[in-house]
Amino acid sequence: MPSYQQEIARGRKRRNSEDEEMADASAIKPSVARRSFKCIKLSENSKRNQKKSTRNAYLATLEKDALINIITSLLGSQPQLQQDVMFNIPAPTILSTMNVLIDMERKFYNSFPFNKNGPGRDDYTFSRVRHGLSDLVDTISQYANHFTSAQVFPTTCFTFLDHATQIAHRLPTWDNEANNKSKRDLYQDLNDFWKLAIQTTSSNLRQGECYSPESVSEWAKSLAQHNSFTNGYFTEAVHDFTRQLGYMIGLPANNEIPEAANVTSTTPICHLAPLDATLTSASVVGARR
Repeated sequence: MPSYQQEIARGRKRRNSEDEEMADASAIKPSVARRSFKCIKLSENSKRNQKKSTRNAYLATLEKDALINIITSLLGSQPQLQQDVMFNIPAPTILSTMNVLIDMERKFYNSFPFNKNGPGRDDYTFSRVRHGLSDLVDTISQYANHFTSAQVFPTTCFTFLDHATQIAHRLPTWDNEANNKSKRDLYQDLNDFWKLAIQTTSSNLRQGECYSPESVSEWAKSLAQHNSFTNGYFTEAVHDFTRQLGYMIGLPANNEIPEAANVTSTTPICHLAPLDATLTSASVVGARR
């Protein structure tokens, strides 16, 4: 009998011990599960961060031209992305565009074949650098098209046109007159962009906007100097300026435009000194304000 009771007592102790172990286990499991979940979550976040940093690291190794080629190729193969990509590209500023243009100008002149007498102006030299020249001229026109849009403030517009026209002045004059066509065409395009800027500014004035006489005077000086330097390529723009904006700075109105045959020989109303002193440096940002 005692042995029977002892067996019962030992059985109760085993059950109590097993119950305590199960209770301890149930108390530990939630904590272990939380720690395990955190580890998994941290691991997933780590993988995502790793993927992001790897992508950025790869992109950081690319030169600007390589990035441009990749984006251009991507937009060519998936044109539906163009709107999203263009929406996220910030609008160009005068500083950013002039950095691009001056860099292109520098590369253009660096591409000239060596000549002990200095950069050549013959047909052979032109054939070696014509593609760089064409790219520079085309890029100037594209930026001018942006800066003369109605959304751009006139001061920004005229400042860019002033800088862009100075770059046009620095383009080489070739021995063969036929090779100078791109420069003449650029002057004509810039003359049209100046006229468009004048027309837009005049329209803004009629709608109630106002600009300081000091700013208008600076625009007039820049335009007149460019016209003088080119012996009349910007005479049409000068006359448009005088008719539409000249009253703001006391210029007399002149409603009669000379005949096309005589337009280059007509002295502009706001004629000023030429730009010789301002064209000695390749850096034009902030050179003349």
